[in-house]
Formats: sequence, structure tokens, C-alpha cells
Amino acid sequence: MDSQISEGDMKKGTYLDTDEKTYRAWDGIHYSGLSRFAESQDHALIDWPAKSYFEEGTAFELLIEDRAKGTAKFAERFFLADAPGAMPEDLAGWIDRKEDLETKYRLKKDLTRNNQSARLHAWLDACRDHPGQMPMGKDQMEMLNKMVDNFMLMQPLTDMGSENALAEILPHCDFQVPIIWYVGKVRKKALLDCLMITDPSVYVWDIKTAADLERYHWALKKYGWIQECHYTAGLKSIFPDKEIVWRFLVSSKAEPWLSQPFQVDPHTMQEYAMNAYYDLCERYQAWVDAGRLPKGWKELESVKIFFD
Repeated sequence: MDSQISEGDMKKGTYLDTDEKTYRAWDGIHYSGLSRFAESQDHALIDWPAKSYFEEGTAFELLIEDRAKGTAKFAERFFLADAPGAMPEDLAGWIDRKEDLETKYRLKKDLTRNNQSARLHAWLDACRDHPGQMPMGKDQMEMLNKMVDNFMLMQPLTDMGSENALAEILPHCDFQVPIIWYVGKVRKKALLDCLMITDPSVYVWDIKTAADLERYHWALKKYGWIQECHYTAGLKSIFPDKEIVWRFLVSSKAEPWLSQPFQVDPHTMQEYAMNAYYDLCERYQAWVDAGRLPKGWKELESVKIFFD
């Protein structure tokens, strides 16, 4: 679909040639807003700043796309930094907001560098020759490359009788695909990590990194199901005659850097999750229509305690 069409004239569909910055500027209900609202309406009002650990996930996705498609997108955004340890937490936000990094050095009264901030200063020094790019440390790169190696071996469709690995599947996919659809007059949107359309089916791969796979199992139960419901609802609106096949493709940042596909149990999706999603959307829209006001507290929660 034509990505240059004006936002007011946008129709439901895929927008293959639209970059992420343009997508972010579009109006529409999206997964992040819904998941934060599910936590509380106050959470939905927070402007979450960029943090350096988010960049590991972005770097991982770009390395996968480069491996699958033969592109060089990682090198456009990142550079290998000769700096110790992990990237300082706030550095990515400073770069993203185009702040003057020269003002971030921590100096003593005599204007010499404070040695207690030597790690920060080393990372700032590394950024001087790469304006606008995100740094990635040597240890981070070693971990990410090991994660990508294992990720490409993953077979995400064994339950459907396919032993094809992602190394065989992803070259046939489109990456970072925005979609738009409508429920009544309400516009909804999503940004798909990977999309593959065949004659009978639409395959969607959502790439995740996690501290460990068990922790992602918890995250899927808490809010990941909202994403699967939101994206699959949109795709079903756009492709009503096709089967929608969804997988979370999760890579662990803990040794031995295993990868694993996840989905919400199909029976749970049909019997509970989609109804809960539509209810969440109705409550979210009512909150938006009422002026997006904070509440300041949450409802009573009864906690079951089990004793031996």
C-alpha cells in the first residue's frame, strides 16, 4: 500500500515502505498503550524514556534482519565501542534526544574529570567519533552474536509439521511492517517485526529478548497475550480469508543463550483472551473519550495464599 498517502485518507492494510518514525507519529490505538492501561490508567500516561538496555533488543533485531536479508542496518545505527562494561543506562536516551554529550561529563571543581565516573567518560569518548550512532560494547556484541546464531536455528512451526529453521524462513519475510485497521471509526495500528504472506496463511514473527526464558513465560501471561490478540485482530481484519499464524520468537540473554517460540494456547485465545482483549479496548476507549485522566489508585486485589 502507498506509504505516502495522507494520514487522514489511510485505509486498513499493510504499509511496507513506511519507516518506524513515520509509524510512531500516526494516531491510533496500539499495543503499548493498551498494555500500560491494563496495568493502570496512570501507567498509560507515563512518557517512558529511552534506556540503554532497550538498545540491545533493537541491535538484536537488526542483526537478525542483516543475517536474513543481507542488509547492513545494524552498522547504520550502531558502532562497536571500545569501552568497559555495559553501556551507561541513560546514554541511549541522550543520543536519541540529540543532547550535547559534552555536557554529560562529570567534572571536579577544577574542571578535570571525576575518576569515579571513568566508565561513563570512556563511553562518551567512544561516541565522539560516531555522532548520532548508538554504541555497543564488545561483551554485548559477543552475547548478541551468540544469541543470533541460536535464534536462526530455531524451528518455530514444529507443531504444524514443519522442521524449517528461521534461517530458511526469514529471508522470505518483510521486516518492520506497519499495519492499520479500524473498529468502527476507531483507528488501530501495529508494527510487525516480521511478516510472511502465503496463499493460505499469514505468518507473523515477533522478536523478543529476555533475561531468561522462564521470565518471559511470566511476561506472556501478564501482558504478552494482549499483543498477540491486538496484532492477530488487526491481521484478521486485513486478511479475513487467511489463517493467522503468530509466534513470539524469544531469545534469552542468559548463557547458554537459548531461543524458544511461544504462543498463547489456541483454546485460551478463543475462549478467553480475545474476549478479554475486546473488553480492554472498550475500557481504554472510554477512558480516552473521558479525557485520559489519572486515577491514583488500583482496585482491591484478593491474593490466594497456599500453606503446606
